[in-house]
Amino acid sequence: MLAYVFIGWSCTSTGGRVGEPRARVATIATLAGAVEVLRGGHIDWAALRARDELFDEDRVRTFRGARAQLLFPGGSTLRVEEESLISLGAISLGGGVVVERGTVEGELRAGLRVDTPSLTAETARARDIVIQ
Repeated sequence: MLAYVFIGWSCTSTGGRVGEPRARVATIATLAGAVEVLRGGHIDWAALRARDELFDEDRVRTFRGARAQLLFPGGSTLRVEEESLISLGAISLGGGVVVERGTVEGELRAGLRVDTPSLTAETARARDIVIQ
């Protein structure tokens, strides 16, 4: 007797918390040009629009001539400049923004951390930053 077994595989993620939605990290306030998101646990990039929400484990990339303004709970803002790539972590779990390449600039409010290969920025009070 020959039996066939079908195994389904899902490429979505709940960040290791089965049944729990991922934490909302930021909202796209404005954007210009081609800006895409790779949702945590997914394998395909998708176009972003103004007012789209970003979640824990998402990655955002901007192409030549593009930029995106991100608004975080608590009032922090970051502008992701052209040809940049960032990763987002749950702020409530000690995460923040990791700049993988490119430039971000904006204003950090208390509680948001920005990491780059060469520095970590976190502030107890509002401060303007430019990170390249």
